[in-house]
Amino acid sequence: MTHKIIKAKEIVWIHINSVNEESLDYLKQNFKFHHLDYDDISARTSLSKIDTYKHYIFFTFHIPVLKKDEKIVSGNELYIFIDEKYIITLTHEPITSIENLYEHMEKVNKFRTNVLSKGPAFMLYRILMDAFRETQSIVSFLTREVARLEEAINHSHDKKITVDLGKARRNILFLRHLIDPQRTIISNLTSSKRQFILEDLNIYFDDLRDNLDTVWSSSDNLKLFVDGLFDVNEALLSHKTNDVITLLTIISASIMVPTFIAGFYGMNVPWLPFAHRPEVVAFVFLVSLTVMLVTVLLIVKKHRS
Repeated sequence: MTHKIIKAKEIVWIHINSVNEESLDYLKQNFKFHHLDYDDISARTSLSKIDTYKHYIFFTFHIPVLKKDEKIVSGNELYIFIDEKYIITLTHEPITSIENLYEHMEKVNKFRTNVLSKGPAFMLYRILMDAFRETQSIVSFLTREVARLEEAINHSHDKKITVDLGKARRNILFLRHLIDPQRTIISNLTSSKRQFILEDLNIYFDDLRDNLDTVWSSSDNLKLFVDGLFDVNEALLSHKTNDVITLLTIISASIMVPTFIAGFYGMNVPWLPFAHRPEVVAFVFLVSLTVMLVTVLLIVKKHRS
């Protein structure tokens, strides 16, 4: 079966959690949707949008999800058709929150009747609220990750921290990329004049918009914080590089004396001082080598402290 159906009174929810040719053929045979909508679904468009037609509205949402194994934020497409008597949801991959909502409505008759009896627009609100609920946990995860990186920068400045900072900034920017257009969609929805979108429901969609605005503000603050951590990390790495260059310069200068002595007495000329007294030459060489080693050790010890 390519689709699942829940009915209550005159309202129908059709849910397709794995879009394929068979499911699209079912929609084409039973509904008169514009062919561009099917093109968007098949192409898996990366743009969230709202298309308003004479008899129905078509939405494309992108629901933020966190891939816990890779700790990467991505977006799952959610397509919705809505009219005064039905609401149709389609996803290429099952979205856990929507699947849980469908199962709960399927099992609990009172809950199903209560939600669907308020019309398809209220059902749309419930679907979106459940779909975006995980977004709050994603923000919490990113907040903890940024706090961890801040503490890590204070203790070490290795390559892994820079990589983790880059991943955290990518996740924050991608979350903002997903959330921003969907705030506009919700605003446009509340201003649309359709019989099945009652003014009494505006308060619910305003609540949804407030939640998205909260996520947007939080991600904006996290972005500024991560940008600051990047600057701090780059400054610390720069200081570390300068310290290494300084140390190498001092070591190079320290070995100049033994190198000069070895090169000087390596010349095959008869007038070299103490040329016939190798013990004196060896003594001078050992003294200069000892001074060099002591100098280097003192500098390294001071650098580590």
